[in-house]
Amino acid sequence: MVRLLLYILVYKKIIMRIFTSLFLFFCFGFNFAQSNFDSEFSTVKSLLTDWDGVRGEWAGNAIVSMATNKPCPDRTFPEEVTVFELLNVIPRERLRNIQQEVQNQQQISSAKTEWQRVSYLVNHLFCSKSIGRSYGDPHLVSFDNANYSFQTVGEFHLAKSRNGHFEVQSRQRPQNDNFSLNTAIAMNVAGDRLCFYTDERPDFNESPFRLNGTPIQLSGRAFFLPNGGTIRLEGRNYIVSWPSGERVILDKRTSGMMRFTNVTVEIFRCDNNEFEGLLGNNNGFMDDDFNGRNNQSLNRPVYASFSTFGNPALASASRMAEQEYLSFLAKDFADNWRVTDQTTLFDYSPGQTTDFYTDRRFPKVHYTLSDLNQDRQTNARRRCEQMGVSPAEMNGCIFDNGFLDMQPNPIPNPSDVVSSNSVLPRLSGPSLNTNQVMWSAPHKGDTPTPQPIETNPAASTDGKTVNKSDVPKTEQSSDAPKIQPNVSIGNKIGNGSKPFGGGISVSPKPADNPVVKPVGPKPQVGKPGKGK
Repeated sequence: MVRLLLYILVYKKIIMRIFTSLFLFFCFGFNFAQSNFDSEFSTVKSLLTDWDGVRGEWAGNAIVSMATNKPCPDRTFPEEVTVFELLNVIPRERLRNIQQEVQNQQQISSAKTEWQRVSYLVNHLFCSKSIGRSYGDPHLVSFDNANYSFQTVGEFHLAKSRNGHFEVQSRQRPQNDNFSLNTAIAMNVAGDRLCFYTDERPDFNESPFRLNGTPIQLSGRAFFLPNGGTIRLEGRNYIVSWPSGERVILDKRTSGMMRFTNVTVEIFRCDNNEFEGLLGNNNGFMDDDFNGRNNQSLNRPVYASFSTFGNPALASASRMAEQEYLSFLAKDFADNWRVTDQTTLFDYSPGQTTDFYTDRRFPKVHYTLSDLNQDRQTNARRRCEQMGVSPAEMNGCIFDNGFLDMQPNPIPNPSDVVSSNSVLPRLSGPSLNTNQVMWSAPHKGDTPTPQPIETNPAASTDGKTVNKSDVPKTEQSSDAPKIQPNVSIGNKIGNGSKPFGGGISVSPKPADNPVVKPVGPKPQVGKPGKGK
């Protein structure tokens, strides 16, 4: 027995030494890789600061933060931009030099992951966009231009990148027995979990946005997300921008008594085959846009086109064949892309899960354009043409206007915050520009003085202070959400996971995490419309 105890003590010491050595190895190894990357990045940073001492310094620090999974540093200049938008202003010759340096370092550096993330950002500056859409009741246009109707009820993966820094999820609710609408959108914006709600919200706070579970209020200017993204309002459209250049445009609309949102998703063509979800894989071919997860080929019925709401090429196809294909999309294809309680990015009221918003019996009838008489089709086409709807979305517009009298809505085309030919004014020095402090341009010879945004303290939400002020009258309309000053927020998504990490962990999860306490009385939980 004594010998056995001695053996245990000896082996225990050996095991402890092994674990200690491994711990020190990983700690020092990580610090060495970080130090190595910082040193290697100095050439790129010099190219940036030589262009602009203030803006270039921030851009360099922001890129390092992206590469090392850290929160974005505070902006020190007046432009309300992401790092991608700022880099896009730099002269192309200098950008080419930066791109070449990044490529060189990728080949020789031991900090492979960090340089891969830098390359991902820089390459987007020389790449064209792919656009996917979910609009109307709804109709979807994939990144590879496959068009189809998607009359379903539930929460779905709309688009998701394989590197884990980008995801968009949609919640579709029933307007009646046969037509559904997008009523909420959830996003992973480079590690920040951002949700947009049209009317129904997980609490009684009036703001349409929740950041990492907490309501946020905009202040009539761009809102800076912790990991480098932004939210801005242009007309009736909210534009959510990723620090790496992707964008989501949210256009809040009304159909009957119900509010919904059209969604435009902009990604980059050079990220070939790097996406999955309802909007396809972005590989340049529409033929496989209706595959399932991991490019799994689903057993779909034979059909001559991917446009299931009136493509002229299908004039000879039977209505029954089209309805069969619509049934496949609403069942097998839809089930393949439904979110789960583990993958959802949405917030929920107490007692709710994603199953609360799911109805696999929907719709009762699959309608096609052939169910509209010719007069209604002609009148709807005229309205859509008058509103400037593009030929690519004309049939979807005719469908929506003919069946639901929905107002025609062209594809939004918001302006760039700064264009590639912009000439930015020279700055005499840095000055803070954050959600709580507005950038103040100094007089000549003066020291820059940050100007706080005036707010009135309000109730706190789960320990996070919410500031409110009066809403400008010019921004109060039936469709335009109220814009209010800012809210203090955290820097990390969910349980603290960061972008580029092969996915994110969602918080709060209805099953095991507390729901954010609402400002106001506890919401009443009830079944939605035709929901399950």
